[in-house]
Amino acid sequence: MLGPTVTGMESPERFTHQVDQYEAWQRETIRRCGWALQAVSGDDESPPFVYTVGLSGFGHPELILFATSQATAATVLNDLGELVRAGRVLGVGERVALRSGEVHLLAFPESEDWLYAANDLYRARDADPVPALLVVPADELTPTPGEDLPCAFCG
Repeated sequence: MLGPTVTGMESPERFTHQVDQYEAWQRETIRRCGWALQAVSGDDESPPFVYTVGLSGFGHPELILFATSQATAATVLNDLGELVRAGRVLGVGERVALRSGEVHLLAFPESEDWLYAANDLYRARDADPVPALLVVPADELTPTPGEDLPCAFCG
């Protein structure tokens, strides 16, 4: 027997199950790889962006990249994540050469308002939001082929 449905949406139970499955995937990805990526679709008020969840476990700021395709953002953020895994500490004002192009790293003090998943996992109760760095392309990034995926929980 199916639970109650909300007009125009899936049942609340199904939504809760989807969120639970996603969070389980995210935690397993972080355990296996060191971090996961969270993509957020853009809308009329904000561009699309992708950010890391898990670099806090290395004692490192999370990374966020706006207004690129999900595939290109994944290439850039994963390449930066590999540097962190290898022991490099990335900092504000740094310029880093990657296979997709060069990027600048800037302070990103609003992580609480943008990096929900990272703050949910790594922010201690009554503590400041997790630290984050904004990744800004120095020039055009070499695009990584791939299709942007829709939000699994929207619509």
